[in-house]
Amino acid sequence: MISRDLTVLGDTTLGGFARELQAQCTRAALPWAITDGGFDSWEREIFEPSSATRRSSASLAFVLSPRLLEGPACAQLPARVQALLGALEALEPKRTVLFGTVFPDPRRVLPLTAAPGAARLARSVNALLDDFCARNSWFYLVDQASFALEAGIGSLNDARFEALGSLYFSPTGTRKLAAVWARALGAITHTPAKVLVLDLDNTLWGGILGEDGAENLKMGGSGAGFFYRRFQHGLLELKNSGVLLAACSKNNPADAQAVLREHPDCLLRPQDFAALEISWEPKSAGIRRIAEKLRLGLDSFVFVDDSAFERAEVSTALPQVRVLEFPDGPEGLPAMLTQCTFFDRLRITAEDQARSQSYAEEAQREQLRSSAATPADFYRSLQLSARIYRAPPEDFERLHQLIHKTNQFNLTGQRLSQDDLRALLASAKAEVFALRVSDRFGDSGLTGLALVDQADGRHWRVSNFLLSCRIIGRTVENAFVTWLAARAQAAGAESLTFDFAVSPRNQVAAEFLERSGLTPNADRSRWSLATDRSADLPPHYVTISN
Repeated sequence: MISRDLTVLGDTTLGGFARELQAQCTRAALPWAITDGGFDSWEREIFEPSSATRRSSASLAFVLSPRLLEGPACAQLPARVQALLGALEALEPKRTVLFGTVFPDPRRVLPLTAAPGAARLARSVNALLDDFCARNSWFYLVDQASFALEAGIGSLNDARFEALGSLYFSPTGTRKLAAVWARALGAITHTPAKVLVLDLDNTLWGGILGEDGAENLKMGGSGAGFFYRRFQHGLLELKNSGVLLAACSKNNPADAQAVLREHPDCLLRPQDFAALEISWEPKSAGIRRIAEKLRLGLDSFVFVDDSAFERAEVSTALPQVRVLEFPDGPEGLPAMLTQCTFFDRLRITAEDQARSQSYAEEAQREQLRSSAATPADFYRSLQLSARIYRAPPEDFERLHQLIHKTNQFNLTGQRLSQDDLRALLASAKAEVFALRVSDRFGDSGLTGLALVDQADGRHWRVSNFLLSCRIIGRTVENAFVTWLAARAQAAGAESLTFDFAVSPRNQVAAEFLERSGLTPNADRSRWSLATDRSADLPPHYVTISN
């Protein structure tokens, strides 16, 4: 991991918070070095050209207290925040910024009438932050407001510490708040898991289907079923954020699928699952088949099962899979999801939200493939189209996801940091080409990219080339190479070269290179093509637009 620097800025004393955040990052093996920007630093360190914060390249964390929402000057807070956001936008080069949402302290002399004014002010500031976040990929929100509501102001603030040292957050509150921020830093440090594999009996629902019968399963809105229903609500929330759901259960397949399809209390239906493995085989075998079907690495899987035996079997057979500890009772199921950090992310892209639908569309493609007389007939019937273009800054989040999540078709496995990717997007000597693919079944979204070094105008070097596993095998990869060759030739380049580094997980990329029409060097670390020989490349069945 590459060490990262983070400066904490706020309106009160945050030295204790910075130290606690550093301690929690160290315990969690997060590569962040935390610095306190000083008392009331949130504006000074940004607007003062000679400030230490301006001179450094550190990422920034803004931790504002409810005191800014009080007093005669509070009405100016939206304007002050707007000015700050403008100053951050003007900083070059761009840096990662995390900004905590603001929340009011509701404790007033007249609590029934006075608090709404501060609440409205907090909402207006948070709306500014939310709009700015939507427009800037380097800016992230940390939901302090929901945290404060859950924790309770009384557990965060102690007037004695505030009087002695302008510490709005008490030592106890500091530890709790630092945990939230450490989790946020973990979310932008680690690649989130992709698949949650669920048992069914006494996990998705209460009861054992084969013993209790479908009519006696518990997942309704009251009693013991209430907790399973809340759990299913949480699972749907994960699905809508881009997590793929799969079921792996020892059951009669027809009976289990009938419950998922027909039970009036079941919120999840078969179409909500990217894969269903229902049999009497070991759970590890079922998870392997799910991984093969989805073409995803096992290290992107999380497993939930009420049985300690099944958890141990999967942990032993598939150590790459992360296995969650099951709660003592069903009332702990919703909290288990909330406390799980494996799926954490600070921004959800359009591709994330459409991921489950895209796997459903893939099932339709497989049906079409099985009925086609030849591969060429299948490709033609898909009516494939692709748009290849220079990636704009607004595609940053999805591009960074692709770089860190794509393994099977990833020629070099290079994991660029956020700052390095932003530098490439802004460089005059490099191009980041993005690929969007659609066909008769739907839009797969932004699913490929090429990082091209053009420093030597006569020879274009592709330092990385990758495609999502969802679009591999439809000749899209051939179309992308053909387009790059034509683009290079039009720019006056004589050759196009692709870097390649063997890894345990990119065998699909290696197989592609073998049939790509490109010529390898002696150690096969570079594969090249003379741009005037693009006719030697394999055919494709994709209509390409810019």
